[in-house]
Amino acid sequence: MQEAIELYNKAIDVLLEVGNEHSKEMKSIYNNTTKQEEEVLSLLDKVIELGMIEVYPLKALLVASNNWSTFLIVRMGFFQDILLEGIEKGCLKPDMDLAWQWLEVATKNNDPEEFMLDMDLYYDILVTAAEEGNDIACDIMNTIWEPENIIEED
Repeated sequence: MQEAIELYNKAIDVLLEVGNEHSKEMKSIYNNTTKQEEEVLSLLDKVIELGMIEVYPLKALLVASNNWSTFLIVRMGFFQDILLEGIEKGCLKPDMDLAWQWLEVATKNNDPEEFMLDMDLYYDILVTAAEEGNDIACDIMNTIWEPENIIEED
């Protein structure tokens, strides 16, 4: 797992550099950061292969976004597909703090209601995590479903 953490940290360092470049001017294509973006995505793939599945929401966010300073999702289908792949591997279990932190980042400039097509599955994931004390899951759930409309389960 140490190797995965080191690769993740390297990916974050490059991601921050790319995000800094993207924040300098708002446009849809950044040819000068393409190589760095590919490096980050390659590193994240390696991290996932090494078992650090918590990075799936980050990978989904980066693949779906052109601007890595705003993380505005412009390819929601890619985001949904990659996130679902991660969910199927367990990335959004209640104790996957890193995954939830990146999902929270994704909510900043995007509508979390659009993150999944299967709203029943999404609800189950959020309510399970919220019941286990995950505040991020609770916040996302309350954004999508107003608290007075949340279905109480037995």
